[in-house]
Amino acid sequence: MAQDIGESLVGSYLRYIEGCELVVYNTHTPGVQGEIDVIALKQGRPRVVWLCEVITHVRGVLYSGGYTGTVTKIRDKVERARDFAAATFPDEQHRYEIWSPVVPSGQVTLFEELEREFDSAELDLRFVVNDVYAERVQQLIEHARRSASATSEPAYRLLQILTRVRGELRV
Repeated sequence: MAQDIGESLVGSYLRYIEGCELVVYNTHTPGVQGEIDVIALKQGRPRVVWLCEVITHVRGVLYSGGYTGTVTKIRDKVERARDFAAATFPDEQHRYEIWSPVVPSGQVTLFEELEREFDSAELDLRFVVNDVYAERVQQLIEHARRSASATSEPAYRLLQILTRVRGELRV
């Protein structure tokens, strides 16, 4: 599967803002159907491994089955990432993040409930949605504005270009 621009944005954030040395995309989970969108590794003691699901639905997060289907799908993705992390990175610190730029206010409550559910299972799960998503992208924009170095990250390169456009942009 080709790398999604939303995934590149998340990987760029992890690489340039969090300082992760290794970022990989679309890692298939062995033995079960599915993949983890972005996995990033930051050296240290312990090493920190980010396992991220990226939901770039610009009209809002909603899978088939409505809110219930969405919660079920996200729960399954987190559990699959947890199992993968335990098998692949057993002695590392794991962080799970769900990234989405648009989450309706009613769903934010559901996501907060999921955060509490997984917190009680001692998982470091964060939903990077709406304002938090915007704050992280803004950090990345400011970083891209200061950097002219070549990059293999399409989203980061686009931000570098957009912060240097001469002339007026209208969004």
